[in-house]
Amino acid sequence: MIAHMQNIIGQWLASLKHYVLMCLLLSSPERLPYNLYCVALTAISYFLIGLLLVDEQRSYSLVCAQILLELGMLGLIAYWGLRWKKSLERFLQTFSALLGVNMIITAVTIPVYRSVTQNGTDVDSLLIYVTLVILIWNLAVLSLIFKRAFTISTHLSAMISFNYFVLYQFIVIWFS
Repeated sequence: MIAHMQNIIGQWLASLKHYVLMCLLLSSPERLPYNLYCVALTAISYFLIGLLLVDEQRSYSLVCAQILLELGMLGLIAYWGLRWKKSLERFLQTFSALLGVNMIITAVTIPVYRSVTQNGTDVDSLLIYVTLVILIWNLAVLSLIFKRAFTISTHLSAMISFNYFVLYQFIVIWFS
C-alpha cells in the first residue's frame, strides 16, 4: 500500500517536472506518465491554487467555475483533436499536460500580479504589459502541446489555442 502511494507520488513529481519543462517549451505530453492518479492530484492542486485567487470581486465558487470551464473546454479540444487524428489513447497524457501547464502558469502568475499591484507606481501600464506577456506565454505553451499531441503544424496549433482563448473569454464575460 505504501509502496503504491510512493509510486504515485513519484510519478506525480515527475509530472510536475515535465509541466514546468513544458512551460519552458522543453518537453511534451508523451513524456508524462500514463496515470489517472497524477491527473487527479494535479486537478486537486489546481483547485487549491484557486484559493489564492479569491478576493473581493471573485468568490471561490466563481474561481472553481472558471477552472472547470477552462478544463472542460481544453478537454473537449483534446478529445476532438485526438479523435480526429485517431489517437485517443493519448488523451490522458494530453489532458494532463494541458491541466498541468495551466496550473503552473497560474501558480507563477499570482505572485507576479500581486507584486505588480502592490508596487504602486504606474500600476495600470505595467499590469497591461505583464498580462500581455503571460497571455502570449500561455498561448505559446498550449500551442506547443496541441502541436505535439495532434502532430499538426505550428500555425494550426496556434490558431486552435488562440480560438480557445477567445471563446473562453467570451464565455467568461457572458456569464459575468
